This record gives sequence, C-alpha cells and structure tokens, in this order.
Amino acid sequence: MLQDEILKSLKLRPGISHLNEELLKDLISDSFNEIASYINLKEDEKMPKGCISIVKDLVVIKVNKLGSEGISSESHEGISQSFIEDIPNNIKLKLRRYRKLPWL
Repeated sequence: MLQDEILKSLKLRPGISHLNEELLKDLISDSFNEIASYINLKEDEKMPKGCISIVKDLVVIKVNKLGSEGISSESHEGISQSFIEDIPNNIKLKLRRYRKLPWL
C-alpha cells in the first residue's frame, strides 16, 4: 500500500523515527486528503505519483507543528516564531501541475 511506503520513507528522517506510527499514519492520511481536495481528485482516482514527495513534505510540516496547532505566531525572550496555517505556497506551486478545475 502506498501509505505504508510513505510511512517507511518518513521513518528514515531525523526527528520523525521516534514518533508513534499511528500518529504518522493519521498525518499521512490527513495530508493525502488535503492534497486530494486541493487538486480536485475524485474518490475513485489514484494520487498522482508526482504528489508522493509532496505528501511527505506536508507530513513533515505537520510533525513540526505538533503541539502548536492554532498558534499563528509566538515570541519568547526576543525569539519570534511564525507558523504556517494552510498548505504552504511552495507546495501549492508543486501541486499546480496536478490540479484540475472542479466540475460545478
């Protein structure tokens, strides 16, 4: 199964290998759903192969945001952080080639 291959690949990355496998599967599923929605993929269609690396990128972003969901920015002792709220623009650029116009 494709999601198992993605899980195996993600577990090779530093900072991800220690995470709970069920959590990673959930993040992979969420990323698949977000990308499928963005590119207007029908339920019976397969995810394009070119989107697999994009799914991984989105999962890594979600992992990095764990515990800070809902925060748009924060500052502590002069150190400021901002958080991504939607699919980042660089990922949207990669997805444009797969995006279909929705049928109305």
